Amino acid sequence: MALPVYVINLARAPERLTSIGGQLDRLGIAWLRIDAIDRQTIDADAACREFGAERVSRDFPATLGDICCSLSHRRAWRMLLESDAQAAIVLEDDAMLSPGFGALARSDLYGLMLRCQIGVLKLEHWPGPQKSRRFPLGEPFGAITGLAGINVFLMRSSFLGSCGYVISTEAVRTVLGRFPRMLVPVDHYLFGAAAGLGFDLVRPGFLNPAPVLHGVERFGSDIREGRAAQGLESGPRTLGRVMRDYLARRREARDLRRGEAERVEMRFAGEGSEMR
Repeated sequence: MALPVYVINLARAPERLTSIGGQLDRLGIAWLRIDAIDRQTIDADAACREFGAERVSRDFPATLGDICCSLSHRRAWRMLLESDAQAAIVLEDDAMLSPGFGALARSDLYGLMLRCQIGVLKLEHWPGPQKSRRFPLGEPFGAITGLAGINVFLMRSSFLGSCGYVISTEAVRTVLGRFPRMLVPVDHYLFGAAAGLGFDLVRPGFLNPAPVLHGVERFGSDIREGRAAQGLESGPRTLGRVMRDYLARRREARDLRRGEAERVEMRFAGEGSEMR
């Protein structure tokens, strides 16, 4: 049974919905729109209270855009909990899909995640300058049978970005049960080893070549602009963040030294194909 596909989209961004909706329609994939929470219209104080703040929040600061994006993802997870599905594919509206995405979406992704004991499976490649996103650390589980050499890895380092992933109902219950307020941006919440929230609870994994390309260069990023305006992109990090990053790097070095993980050069499964 195919997993539900949720597309997170701002009402003021219909061109993005046309793009991702058209791709999914051409691949014959049914999908549901999740109405994203808009930083331009939300009650900022109420959103911040719902998002929450603890010590970890100071080390991974969030703009109002980060908060709204994160709460929008949580809205998708709650829709999953209200369904009878065992997992769902979550896409942001600037996702670019590989030609093979349809076959992947119709495969037994939930069964794959069960076999690998993975709660969240990252589908995204982001072609930006950050080495941590282009060369994450992974423990190889081998190729997915019948899907053109796509390999599965257990995530052994932070691998940020939330443009496309599969999340199981059990993982949602686990992470929201332990951390009902998100406290940090959604990609740190799920895929941030240094933040140590969902990463330590649900064993995230990833695919390479990735079936989803984050189309930020095509569409731009409302969140990135907000972070740059507040100096969060390049400003100094807190002492707590420096220590968290140091401990995470030590774990990565240990895993590499023991041969328990490897650096994975990420690629997009649709490289060389025309994306519309």
